[in-house]
Amino acid sequence: MGINYFFFPPQPPKPKTADEVSKKNDSEKEKPNGNATDSKSEIKKPTAETTKLNPVKPEDVKTFSLKTDSFLVHFSSLGGRITEYYIKDHKEPDGSEFAIAKDPKFEIEFDGKKEKAVELTRGQGFDFNIIEDKDTIPFSAYNLVNFSSSYNAETKTVIFEAPSLDGKYTIQKKFQFFPSENYFKFHLTLKNRSTETINISPSKSDVYFRSFSSLGPVLKKKEDFNDRDNAHYFRYYYLDGSFKDHVDGTSTQGFFDNLFGSNDGKDTRYEIKKGSNEKVDFVGTGSRYFIGVIDPLDDKPAGVLLDNRKGNETGVLLVYDNLKLGPGEEVNLDYAAYVGVRELDGTAFRDSNLDPKINKDSVFAGLSESLDKSFNQGITTPLRNGIVWILKKIYLVIPNYGWAIVIFAILFKLAFYPLNKKQAESMKKMQELSPQIKLINEKYADDPKLKQEKTVELYKKNGTNPMAGCLPMLIQIPIFIALYTAFSDTVDLWNSPFLWIKDLSEPDTVYTTPKLAFIGALAINILPLIMVATQVVQSRMTTVSTDPNQKMMMYMMPVIMLYFFWSMPAGVTMYWTMQNILSIAQQVYTNKFGKSEDKKPTNNGPEPANKASAVARPGFRNQNKKKK
Repeated sequence: MGINYFFFPPQPPKPKTADEVSKKNDSEKEKPNGNATDSKSEIKKPTAETTKLNPVKPEDVKTFSLKTDSFLVHFSSLGGRITEYYIKDHKEPDGSEFAIAKDPKFEIEFDGKKEKAVELTRGQGFDFNIIEDKDTIPFSAYNLVNFSSSYNAETKTVIFEAPSLDGKYTIQKKFQFFPSENYFKFHLTLKNRSTETINISPSKSDVYFRSFSSLGPVLKKKEDFNDRDNAHYFRYYYLDGSFKDHVDGTSTQGFFDNLFGSNDGKDTRYEIKKGSNEKVDFVGTGSRYFIGVIDPLDDKPAGVLLDNRKGNETGVLLVYDNLKLGPGEEVNLDYAAYVGVRELDGTAFRDSNLDPKINKDSVFAGLSESLDKSFNQGITTPLRNGIVWILKKIYLVIPNYGWAIVIFAILFKLAFYPLNKKQAESMKKMQELSPQIKLINEKYADDPKLKQEKTVELYKKNGTNPMAGCLPMLIQIPIFIALYTAFSDTVDLWNSPFLWIKDLSEPDTVYTTPKLAFIGALAINILPLIMVATQVVQSRMTTVSTDPNQKMMMYMMPVIMLYFFWSMPAGVTMYWTMQNILSIAQQVYTNKFGKSEDKKPTNNGPEPANKASAVARPGFRNQNKKKK
């Protein structure tokens, strides 16, 4: 990304025309709740003047509010769109309470009542509108059309209808929600009103459909985002049997694309990808804890359109090609949409009659079996899910995720006790051989190859292997990666306090310094310091090498670990600290109470050079006396 910035900067947009206005001016009108946006974005938005539409009077706009067990949703007839989408505390499939809005700042007023809910729309809404001209992306001109509307509270269905911009066809949009589900249905009908065959996209063969924009919540100003913050917001698609994802606000063009690709004469602001064997399965956007995904159930789109402009919050658009309608003909496009947490439990159906795996006649028949890929949690996902499952079970007994992590660390240590015991015993043997290893290093200092051979021979004769102590650490590497994703992206730990820690999913910052020259503000975190201190103690207890280079590495490693752990979630750092403390305790116990070998360490080193050395040899004096 850095190479792209300096050597292949993003291509600037086409010159601004009289028909364009800046996103900044219009976003101020559209975002009354004050959520953060990037005012420097190059993205433009159409106005009533550009689309030759009469401005809609505020009193003519109808709004609807819909509530389910999991969501609070606001609709507007202006654009026939979702303007606000909130997720609230709800029940898991097993009946347990799932608390999301733990912080008091998430309290909102909805239909005159106080509710605790987190907004996922960033104040920009979800369009669910077609776009005929990609130069207006991400804002459809239909966002300025006042649709006729109706709402059925009993079936939780909202219907919007309006003529197309050219008046040749009718657009009908139907949103259907279900009381206990995290899914909703969207149905789009396009009907030809004319007596001739029409192309839905008059100027080109492609027409675009946009559902979700970038997902929230955005909890701080965009200018305060660091690389880790930016990486939490992404867009993705499943096309040709392959899953792809990209960080929001960045180009999909990589270094080698720019280096070897030929972009002469091409508009690189947008990129269209079409399937060669399979069409689009699903597309969506995601944030740290949540995802929004739309899955075409019947007529699969031909491809996807990606916005490559800097600062884009466009999401992924579906591309339909050659969408033509004969006189009076209509096309019906059916979609399933999921909005919720990035967890398998969230995607489970509460009502078995709606589950397409159980009921083939479900309204969600055709739902993709690969939606779990949209969680974007890496190759250690099965391990990560297992860790989250264990944490939740512990939480049911001890309702604090801090203690749950402590108990999990102890359980993990017990599960690998045989390996850990072998590691501790290996370290003890190495310490017993340390004097002999030192003698070998001194005698063969000028012959590294012979020194290595003598050292290995000493290890073999004494039945020890220095690499045996590394096995538990190697096993922990995938566990650690899974722990990082579990503690970073699990909404359960979000805003979960423990002792002085306010949020286990964030660093345990206790103080932030004023901005300093060159480095800016510095966060003071306690847990990484405790972790490094335990790491130093553990290293001193287990390191027996007399090699100066290895000793230097032993002193450098805590500094490296401090750098990596400084900004990690407190939950990860606390787990690692607990592992260090438990390892220290086990090594102390092994050194003090571990069974000693009947066989003394075999000396394979050089003969003692002086009398003092001879005294150290077992039976030396007794042998001399016997001769006399």
